[in-house]
Amino acid sequence: MAAFFMLNTKSMKAISLSPITLTLLVAAFIASADNTAFWAALSGRLDLLTPQGFGFALTFFSLIAGLLILTFLAIGQRYLLKPLLILFILVSAVVSYFNGIGVVIDDSMLRNVLETIKDHNTNEATELLSRSLLLHLLIYGLLPSLFVAMVRIRYRPPVPELLTRIATSAAVVVVIAALVMLNFKYLTYFSRENRDLRMTITPFFPMTAIAKMVRKSHAFDNEPFQVIGRDAHANHNGKPRLGIMVVGETARADHFSLNGYPRQTNPELENTPNVLSFKDAWSCGTSTAYSVPCMFSFLDRDSYSPGKAAKQSNVLDVLQHAGVSVTWIDNNSSCKGVCERIDSLNLHHDFDPNSPYFSHGEYLDEILLADLDNKIDASKGDKLLVFHVMGSHGPAYYRRYPDHSARFKPACESNSPHECDNATVINSYDNTIVYTDQVLKKIIDFLQRHSDKFDTFMLYASDHGESLGENGVYLHGLPYLLAPEAQKHVPIISWLSDGIRHSKHLDSKALQHCANRKVSHDNLVHTLLDLFAVDTTLANKKMSLISGSCG
Repeated sequence: MAAFFMLNTKSMKAISLSPITLTLLVAAFIASADNTAFWAALSGRLDLLTPQGFGFALTFFSLIAGLLILTFLAIGQRYLLKPLLILFILVSAVVSYFNGIGVVIDDSMLRNVLETIKDHNTNEATELLSRSLLLHLLIYGLLPSLFVAMVRIRYRPPVPELLTRIATSAAVVVVIAALVMLNFKYLTYFSRENRDLRMTITPFFPMTAIAKMVRKSHAFDNEPFQVIGRDAHANHNGKPRLGIMVVGETARADHFSLNGYPRQTNPELENTPNVLSFKDAWSCGTSTAYSVPCMFSFLDRDSYSPGKAAKQSNVLDVLQHAGVSVTWIDNNSSCKGVCERIDSLNLHHDFDPNSPYFSHGEYLDEILLADLDNKIDASKGDKLLVFHVMGSHGPAYYRRYPDHSARFKPACESNSPHECDNATVINSYDNTIVYTDQVLKKIIDFLQRHSDKFDTFMLYASDHGESLGENGVYLHGLPYLLAPEAQKHVPIISWLSDGIRHSKHLDSKALQHCANRKVSHDNLVHTLLDLFAVDTTLANKKMSLISGSCG
């Protein structure tokens, strides 16, 4: 089919094909060209030159192409066939590009896409529009679509056309059934042992993911909102408490020198007293839309779903009920529904180009500290500020840090990290961690300046990690069971003022004992309740990251 793409428009108009022939061509093109990630993964696990391997590959090709043919023939009637074929070509082209860099389009990733649209997050969307993506769409999407649009289709009279379609569909079913029966034993064994391969099948896996997402999104529509934590109340004496919870973005634990990374990415925090890093910490999910609500939900990872969490109070609601003044300040796309019932401020949609923090079309994370003293003085009593940072958000890592944080050079300055030398990708990513280190130090300095009025703390946790080209995988969002550790192993860091440590009778030995255990996002809600000394039946002191009873 690629030969047709070289034809000019006049030649295309001269081409006349039957709907059956055009359908077969498009199905074969999608099954082969748009499934290169599937065929590459298959060839890495199976010798395609053996009879079993060749039979398996032929059977799967017939399944993909055959299902496409059956779909096109059933739905693509006279005026619908061309639009249907073009839609499948364009969608398959997009999916195949991201499959090629290790991004799986599952229901979680689709939810992320919808959140981006809902948040009007044009910056994140445009960062994905790289030259390599546009070139891929041109070759695998626009040119084949142009061919379909320009070719003339020879339709038969209605009855012969219908009979031809029925006969062709029956022949496709017979061929598929024959190949499956001939290779059934090996097919069932190999498929059972390599179920992850199905996630790279274009376009059928994304289609099932859409159905799954729709089903999940409406699963709790009729459920009433459940207010939990009505018994919550603060139970501490002395100074009021001031905490800053930092929701990190796309930071992976193994690139923090605090956790043993050989490059010095945390020079500030490494030299700051009372900083504690939980080296064995794991995320709830592999995408922002999934992980952020989970971080603040009382549902543990095993029982969590975004729909279920949205129908009950989160820890910020409970803290507010207990008398803590809670404010969410966003320098990212949005709070993903977490801050719906508390004060919030989003800095990400109304940029001031004259701001000293404005860089590469958005704000640097230091903007979160601007005018912070006035925000602190706005209310009395215990206060929690939640900062949602841009952190290490990809793929344009170079946009996330100022020039003075470019510790590692040369850095990849592209929206397509897979096109850069891997060393430069790591340099640009590590520079984002250096900048995060500087921002966290400034937050600690701010809290220390207010230690005369408050007992203070900082808690930092990234929503998920990031793949940087290991095994050909980039970015994040792979299904949790298949995702590499780089996407799930996240940094969690705390800093406690002397006032907090004394009030809770914590010493360095007790805290280090807590830091050495395996922890996760599930621990965060209990840690926040513990830091504000909030008593409620929801609290579990043993789940707190800083409680002397942890372990």
